[in-house]
Amino acid sequence: MSNSNASSLANQVCISDLQWYCFKGNEVPGSLLQSVCLFRSKVLFDSGFRKDFDEQGRLFGDVAYADFESHHVVATVGDRLIGTVRVTPPSGENVARSVLGPLLYGNMISKIDGRWDRILEINRLMIDPEFRELKLGRTLMYAAMALIETYFERSEYEIIGSAGNCTRQADFFLKHTDYERIAEMPDHPAPAFNDTISFLRYKQAPYIKGADEIQKFQQVFASRAPVPFRKFAVSEMWPSDVSAESSAKPSGSSQAAS
Repeated sequence: MSNSNASSLANQVCISDLQWYCFKGNEVPGSLLQSVCLFRSKVLFDSGFRKDFDEQGRLFGDVAYADFESHHVVATVGDRLIGTVRVTPPSGENVARSVLGPLLYGNMISKIDGRWDRILEINRLMIDPEFRELKLGRTLMYAAMALIETYFERSEYEIIGSAGNCTRQADFFLKHTDYERIAEMPDHPAPAFNDTISFLRYKQAPYIKGADEIQKFQQVFASRAPVPFRKFAVSEMWPSDVSAESSAKPSGSSQAAS
């Protein structure tokens, strides 16, 4: 799909037009999961801001074993993928542990009186830049919480998040969701994301922010309707040429949370 056609579609779409699906990575065709990972890689590349995610980069495709163990929420227009977020269970390698390493991660879990086998992480929140005016970020977060409420015993788990700061994702989550900073847990550099990561903890229910939306998504996900596609269509987000200036964070860039 050309950029002009994508822009035209984005101007015609509102939140109520979107289709929502949730699935576990190892329960869908590999081609479907691969298209989600490719979408994330394109968003993360962000016009050259994270060069490791381009077609020649070492992280191209953003495929990880955690994707098979994780649950995924996707928002689509037809078969066109425009937003996704991932919920990683204790059996998967989450972003916080990969950034911090086992020792610092263990220290963080002790700060919230958590158990390694009772940690869920919401991560890889990605939005097609053509559709950022829809303000999908908070909606995807509420959908992720609804998935957790639907398929996990919420009271038995701590929910953490690893949010970047280059486009103020951490501030966004603190403003629009019930996330709070993990006390005495400093931000940590994440070179692969060209960013520093803040570590957050989601408050237990009852929720204050997005409570109605979370409840609505629980009703949507209760039936766990199958995805009717073998793979998602993904827009072209890579420019044909990346200029030297792209090493600086572009303004109005796509929304990507680690």
